[in-house]
This record gives sequence, structure tokens and C-alpha cells, in this order.
Amino acid sequence: MSYGKSPWIAAFLNFVIWGSGYIYIKHRMVLGTGLVIVTFFNFIILMMIPDVIILRSSELFFLWLSFIWVALSVLFAIDVYRETEELNRI
Repeated sequence: MSYGKSPWIAAFLNFVIWGSGYIYIKHRMVLGTGLVIVTFFNFIILMMIPDVIILRSSELFFLWLSFIWVALSVLFAIDVYRETEELNRI
């Protein structure tokens, strides 16, 4: 019997919005919901920061922050991809 969820869709969802891939595969729902909430609040906070603060702040800091965000997005995508493949094998 196949689980029937696409690991690629789950990975893409988790890459774009942290936690949405876990919700898609209906596994680790508490983690997925928490990550979606954190992603939502991070987006809201980022939109509330005035451009003046961003322009005066260190560009290196924002580059580093972007690197961390992308790295975590990739790691979450890989994790949910493997999780979905494992569930599909059952």
C-alpha cells in the first residue's frame, strides 16, 4: 500500500513556507503548524521594518540572515522529502 504523497511537492512546499510540507503529508503536524506560524510572523515583522532601518543597517548582516534563511529552507525541504519517501515505502 502506497502513502501516495509526492516528496517533490512536499519539499517545494517546505522550501517556500516552512512547515507546509509537513502539513501536506499529514505527519509532524505540530512541528508543521508551528513553523508556518513562525514563518507568517517573520514575514509580518519584516514588512513592518521601515526601509530607513534596512538601508542604514549592515548589508553583511542581511546577507548572513538571507544565507541562514535559505540554508534552513533547504534543510527543511530535504527532511520532508526523506520523510515522504519513507512514508511512501510503508
